[in-house]
Amino acid sequence: MGSNEVSGRVGGHVVQAGTINQVVLGPAAELPVPRQLPPSVRDFTGRTGPLATLDALLSGPAAATVIAVLDGTAGVGKTTLAVHWAHRVQPQFPDGTLFANLRGHGPSSPLDPRQVLGWFLGALGLPEARIPAELDTQTALYRSLLAGRRVLLVLDNAAGADQVRPLLPGAPGCLVLVTSRAGLSDLVIGEAAVPVTLDLPSTAEATELAGRLLGPVAPQGIADLVRVCARLPLALRVAAGRVRRRGDLDTAIEEIRRDQQSGVRTVFDWSYRQLTAEQAHLFRRLGLHPGPEISVPAAATLATLDLATAHRLLDELAEVHLVEPLGPKRYHLHDLLRAYAAEVAEAEDPVTDREQAVRALLEWYAQVSATADQLLFPGFPFLPKDFPAAEMPLTDPAQALAWCTTERANLFAALQLAAELGEHRLTTYLASTSRFRLRLPRDVLPEHVEALSLGIRADPDSAAEALLRLWRAATCRMLSRWPAAQADLDRLLELAEQLGSARWRASALCELGLGCLEQHRFAAAREHYTAALPLARTTGNLRQEAVAEGNLSTICTRLGEYEEALGHAERELDLRRAAGDRSGQAWAWLDAALAWQGLGEHDTAIRLCQEAIQGYRDLGRGGEPLARCLETLAVSLAHTGDPAQAARCRDEAAAIRDELGL
Repeated sequence: MGSNEVSGRVGGHVVQAGTINQVVLGPAAELPVPRQLPPSVRDFTGRTGPLATLDALLSGPAAATVIAVLDGTAGVGKTTLAVHWAHRVQPQFPDGTLFANLRGHGPSSPLDPRQVLGWFLGALGLPEARIPAELDTQTALYRSLLAGRRVLLVLDNAAGADQVRPLLPGAPGCLVLVTSRAGLSDLVIGEAAVPVTLDLPSTAEATELAGRLLGPVAPQGIADLVRVCARLPLALRVAAGRVRRRGDLDTAIEEIRRDQQSGVRTVFDWSYRQLTAEQAHLFRRLGLHPGPEISVPAAATLATLDLATAHRLLDELAEVHLVEPLGPKRYHLHDLLRAYAAEVAEAEDPVTDREQAVRALLEWYAQVSATADQLLFPGFPFLPKDFPAAEMPLTDPAQALAWCTTERANLFAALQLAAELGEHRLTTYLASTSRFRLRLPRDVLPEHVEALSLGIRADPDSAAEALLRLWRAATCRMLSRWPAAQADLDRLLELAEQLGSARWRASALCELGLGCLEQHRFAAAREHYTAALPLARTTGNLRQEAVAEGNLSTICTRLGEYEEALGHAERELDLRRAAGDRSGQAWAWLDAALAWQGLGEHDTAIRLCQEAIQGYRDLGRGGEPLARCLETLAVSLAHTGDPAQAARCRDEAAAIRDELGL
């Protein structure tokens, strides 16, 4: 049983559009209870009016989902208030609390609702394999899971109503709190959302907050600080952080007042001027980063620092609230601070320095993602690396996937920035290393298509375009976008002709064959794989040749041509051994077992299934292929008069599929 060079095995369960009724949902008691809220600030003060408005929602009619929209200007404290209130009331929602920053306003693009739904479905207990890619299907499944449950949802930093609507529950019992800089009047009108506008805190509330931030300070000093910060909570926090570090409130107030500006910009200017030269340099560089978060290695690359120095400076910036620590060696800038840092960088740093810093960062992302790509997809085609060595080496596939998953938003933002800057080589390269998304839940596949499209539009050389077309075709096939996949493969065949490349022609034919096989068009699939075989032999690509033989064995087995299926499986096994592909040998043993089973030779099929099972276990692997081996073994055991052992095999296979959500 073979697989395509680009994709995985044939036969894995995928939830397609319109198949929600086929998904078996467990009872409510078996589902997890997510509690996703970020920590609440310890010094929260005031806001009694908005809190009372939100509290009143809890006693409203239970005939529908309750929706509230908390709007207000940037830096006024919307997220702080929303998180504080949600922590306070979440005991009233026994089935969970979901939270997502929708990134509606910031350096990166707003999140696609499909991505958020994928996170929420997983948090609600749905296995990855059952999470569909289509938005409508995701939304319907999500609403089915929430029906009859009391769940609190906090959707922070929304761009608009269209981003929020797919995330709304469809039945009563849940409460949704949305924060946004816009009023989202469409939700207020169309979904009867309750508007809650967050104005600046009162003078008394701002004074109380400043007192908590500063500790024992003369009342007049606190009053003056509140006045020069225009009562804006973000400005008060930044200013208080600097005062605590320098210890001179009167001087700070005088310097802020002297600027004759207002609000948050005045405080940012004052706080920035208090930084040391190396702190200020790093802060300006952070404004050039395209993504929502930044790691220590990325910051070090941007500012041309060693890792230890970058880490120390980031911690120092966090002490004065110019960055926020998110976890070990990872930081975040408020949108206003990021915009301010970029503005200061433009004013103070030569354009050539800024361009060089951004290029270094993009090359760093390209280098590390290329290393991750080769660890995750060994033996697959990739573009040659010609970037400086990265500061953060990756050594194994698990580490590579973890890094790619964490940096996913930054990698996409870096790709978009490279395209905007006309950096064709970097755009192409970053797109070519985006295939890690194929290892993530299906809801990210549309993003992978977009990433590959950016690379193709960058007008790369023909070899690079061939690689990107192949991966985009495979991703479109996984999304059942057959016409789009066909168009890319037709173009790939043209490129193969232009390049005189048997490798690219064989790859296109194998991908065409797999698409036909998945659509049960067995005659067309056999035609494509038969044409690919001699090409794979001429290139010496043993793995691709084995893939073609294995899928031809699968096709013949499906058609009842068991003698021919056995011949393909035996040739596949020889090729897997020659290539040193131990996992592939287990696949080949199963292909052969299925052929022998079709011929009625169950003893031989049992022996081959046992070899395949042992092969997977020796490698520490399993999953769906191991389940199929056990199911095939059960069939032959039943035929040879061992129903008890057959039942045990079926039970073990079912347990594997349940664990995988298949």
